[in-house]
Amino acid sequence: MTSVTSNSNSSPAGSEAETFVYYASFGSNILAERFNCYLKGGRVEGMIRDMPGSRNKTTPKEWHVWHNLPHRLFFAHSSPTWEGGGVGFVDFYENNDEEGDEVDHLSASRTNTKQQTTLGTSYRLYRITLEQFNDVLAQENGMVPGDGNCQALTSVEARSLARKWNEVVSAKNENGAKHGGMVTACVEGSITRENFVPSTGPRGETRAPSNRWYGYAKCIGTMHGECVLTFTCDPTEMEKFRSGQNATNAPSEAYYDVIKKGLVQTGMSEREAVAYLDERVGTSLIAEGSAPVR
Repeated sequence: MTSVTSNSNSSPAGSEAETFVYYASFGSNILAERFNCYLKGGRVEGMIRDMPGSRNKTTPKEWHVWHNLPHRLFFAHSSPTWEGGGVGFVDFYENNDEEGDEVDHLSASRTNTKQQTTLGTSYRLYRITLEQFNDVLAQENGMVPGDGNCQALTSVEARSLARKWNEVVSAKNENGAKHGGMVTACVEGSITRENFVPSTGPRGETRAPSNRWYGYAKCIGTMHGECVLTFTCDPTEMEKFRSGQNATNAPSEAYYDVIKKGLVQTGMSEREAVAYLDERVGTSLIAEGSAPVR
């Protein structure tokens, strides 16, 4: 795991505007210039419209990188912004069953153990305010910051999610990080209902209308005790990708290139970035464990 820091501040308690979190980007927002459009407004090459920007337009002074977390990255839908190509989503191996369904969670964890060393996901973590994260969530779902149809995460919820992760990874801390890669050391077959520890943390929650692509907000760990948040499609749609009802779709050259540039910004060589993307582009999801089809 690589960590890069340009500044470090303690996180004040209080409102969403005062609470700091980390936004974990895995798609085009890995490129800093692209992500800054959601904070300062405007567009970069490849975008077809300007973003309104966040209410707080301050750009992040700190970022980190988490490599190869046990989540499945794939590309899907057809984005008019990116020439009809697919855009990035992450499968956190959650489903629509009631929380506590041990059988499904156990199956997911066995898959997580495999994926950690094969097709895990790399993230760039930007330290921003929770208000900024909520504004990015709204814009990624075609809404303006503050739109009531996008249910904001509160500072109370963010602290609760962080506490849950700190309990799961209570004894381990790698450069301030606590995440799912730290609780998947069991080999396949050794996980039982008695010793099972969820490797993707607290369940996420749909915060934008279900017809939006990125309405499902998820906490994937903590950094220096602060909540690490991202978003993907909701579990109902994810199950359709796993079953094959919804097809995956390779990204356009422009979208691919933006992610590649972003990965290089985080410290990968261009060869490493290309290998990372090529291994994940063009694969499908199947019902059992969202394993890649090779």
